[in-house]
Amino acid sequence: MRRRRAVSPVVAVAAALLALTACSPGGGTGTPRAGGATPSGTGAPAWPAAVPASGLAKGLVLPMEAYMEPYADTVVIDRAVDRLTTQCMKRYGYAYTPPARGMTPPPSSDDSNMPRRYGITDEDLAARFGYFLGDLNQTPPPAPKLTPAETAVLTGRLAIARGAKKAPARIGGRSIPQDGCLGEATRRIGPRIDESLPSKLDYESLRRSQSDPRVLAVIGAWSRCMKAKGYTVDSPLNAANLTPDTHDGQAGQADITTALTDIKCKRQTGLVKTWFTVESAIQRGQIEQHQLALTQVRQRITAEVKAATGVLGR
Repeated sequence: MRRRRAVSPVVAVAAALLALTACSPGGGTGTPRAGGATPSGTGAPAWPAAVPASGLAKGLVLPMEAYMEPYADTVVIDRAVDRLTTQCMKRYGYAYTPPARGMTPPPSSDDSNMPRRYGITDEDLAARFGYFLGDLNQTPPPAPKLTPAETAVLTGRLAIARGAKKAPARIGGRSIPQDGCLGEATRRIGPRIDESLPSKLDYESLRRSQSDPRVLAVIGAWSRCMKAKGYTVDSPLNAANLTPDTHDGQAGQADITTALTDIKCKRQTGLVKTWFTVESAIQRGQIEQHQLALTQVRQRITAEVKAATGVLGR
């Protein structure tokens, strides 16, 4: 199967240690969206650019992305939570070392997944990987091995499992913070609110755009272009299924040829520009309808980034 971008929540206290080893996606931010992030530390993999820098999606940014958190900001927040968590664990006499952040970046900077939102768009990548994501087979850093007492202090629970019993109120004569050290650290960065609205609206706008007459027309033109070149497919979102995965997750020549044909037909029909224009209009309407809630999300995440930067700067 082709690897798709998995959307995992930002640090969740109830499954704290599991979240520490997960690859957090982008959400929303008030920071500038120019260029891609440069990961700190030697040997770190390249992070996805906040704005596509090549291909048919080059320079395209949907309106809703202004309320999402780019991967670079997610890493800043997670690193700050890790530092505060480590300091808290030290108060209880435990030397806690969280996994390195930024080592397993997702294919795209935020949940819009612009480089592949309307199917593949980058000819250079298609020539190397076809429809596959190629070089994203990173191994997540190993989770720290914790004793039951360390787990209780870290999470406020007796085990890393949903529904696990709460830990004792005190360990070693010290009170355990609500939801453990991780909960304390998360609250220091910012109060918990539901940040999922931009992603929900982003999904809805893509769904709605697929029934717009202009998008239907350009998809039809793209499909006819593909048919003329020997491929029967109704939508760019289904094109990756044209060739079976017979190379153990690696692109074969047939996969590459199909992918390059797909992109050529997109360029010929103007599919990406048309679809992007239609969906941008839908999202501007969504933003107007949900402006207050979206602004609150933006302000919350901007404050988180500011607080996290302050923690890391100390």
